[in-house]
Amino acid sequence: MSRGISRRSIPANPAITTYPFLSLLEKSSTVKEVKQLHAHAIALGLVRYTYVTSRILAIYALHPNPDIRSALLVFDRIPEPTIFNWNTMIKGYSRTPQSEKGLLLYSHMRRRGLAPNMHTFPFAIKACACLSSLSQIHGQIVKFGFDLDVFVTSSLVRCYSHLGGLEFASQVFDESSNRNIVCWTSLISAHCAYGLVDRAREVFDRMTERNDVSWSAMITGYVQNERPEEAIELFRELKARGSVKLNDSLLVSVLNACAGLGALEEGRWIHDYIDRRETPYGLELGTALLDFYSKCGFIDSAKEVFCKLACKDVTAWSAMVMGLALNGLSHSAIETFSEMLRCKVMPNAITFVGVLTACNHGGLVDEGWAYFEDMSRVYGVSPTIEHYGCVVDLLSRAGRTAVAERLIQCMPMEPDGVIWGALLNGCLMRGHAELGERVGRHVIELEPQHCGRYVGLANVYASMGRWEGVVKVRQAMRDRGVATTPGWSLIEINGVGHRFLADDNGHPQQEEIYRMLGDLNMELVSSGNGAVIIDG
Repeated sequence: MSRGISRRSIPANPAITTYPFLSLLEKSSTVKEVKQLHAHAIALGLVRYTYVTSRILAIYALHPNPDIRSALLVFDRIPEPTIFNWNTMIKGYSRTPQSEKGLLLYSHMRRRGLAPNMHTFPFAIKACACLSSLSQIHGQIVKFGFDLDVFVTSSLVRCYSHLGGLEFASQVFDESSNRNIVCWTSLISAHCAYGLVDRAREVFDRMTERNDVSWSAMITGYVQNERPEEAIELFRELKARGSVKLNDSLLVSVLNACAGLGALEEGRWIHDYIDRRETPYGLELGTALLDFYSKCGFIDSAKEVFCKLACKDVTAWSAMVMGLALNGLSHSAIETFSEMLRCKVMPNAITFVGVLTACNHGGLVDEGWAYFEDMSRVYGVSPTIEHYGCVVDLLSRAGRTAVAERLIQCMPMEPDGVIWGALLNGCLMRGHAELGERVGRHVIELEPQHCGRYVGLANVYASMGRWEGVVKVRQAMRDRGVATTPGWSLIEINGVGHRFLADDNGHPQQEEIYRMLGDLNMELVSSGNGAVIIDG
């Protein structure tokens, strides 16, 4: 690191002296290398130059793996820190768990009579850990006249939203006369984060200019709030415009929506678009693509995407394991998990959800129990409620309902309705009526508005021939106003998804559908195969 720099080679001109040093400093990739160069700078007397010290300070504070302690030591030795130095330290602290110390530095700076500049407040805002500190910084922003700065405005909107002050964020936005795309997008993301998707869409529709980030924010908001149909609809509008870049973040969100709806044609369009770019799959995008194919049932396509990933992390491996498991390829899922271990990739909690799901779907009870025990003992992964749910379901389906119940009673967390529901279904499948009745009553108390829990208990009573019990369960549903969740199916025709609900007469092509069913009914009657019963 010190090649070309020695005491005997110091020329009289300080610019000539420091140039090779600064060049080496810029090329350093680790904090350790920076410390070595820092030592040389001290030995050579280069630290007397402010721009050298400032550069060392910035690298310590703003490195991807910062050394904020070393940065503070350098900062404390600067006789008259510039505003650049103060901003560097505030920004450095804002990236650490000690963000509030950045605000203390701001206070020290003000006490020394140094005025902030346009770069100070975005860093100070980011350092705020609560609404009270943010409101104080907001007051300083107004005092120094930076409330019209677009970067400050967008930072305020984002931080108020993050700290739970959505109304304050909206007020800052509405009162600002100087807003850019970042401000608009920050408000869209804020509304979506609080589930106010319709308000976010109102903001989006008011935008006179949009870029790929703003489109991505709105589409991602729909996906995160479980409104995939609207996400895909907006994506189609974006495609029709043809003037906005489709970034990877946006494509990942759309693929997630396609996976949830089974929108095969749209997902394949994205795959073709990615291939046309002739660039390797990014890890996040490739994982989203294989997850999409897995959930649509095209496991071979998912495997092809997985094989094309140049670098596979634990998320990609976990998605492949889960994809195989969900498609009933339990042994292939277990083999993929074993291959993952051979590649020295350590599994995480999500990986084991996939492994246990594979065991569940394949009826691999002993294997599943062994993996469950190995999670914490071998791999240091603490089981979550999802893992307990998989094992309870596995045991219950295999008829080991008593073992499953004991496992529930030993859980370190409170079992939820899903856990008890898995045991109830196992009791129903295996004819364990007495335990099923007890579990059914408990799960209804736990989730009194979940219609499926009443149905489960009613089915237990029906299996026992206790029809009075069935009547009482149905009456309890009516008395408590429990709404039934209608079953539905979805098909995709020419890229358009059609959802069909039980007892739903709201489909726009309802008349044509029933006319076709009538024709099919007549053909069956005429062929002697019986009649289709059409309700509606």
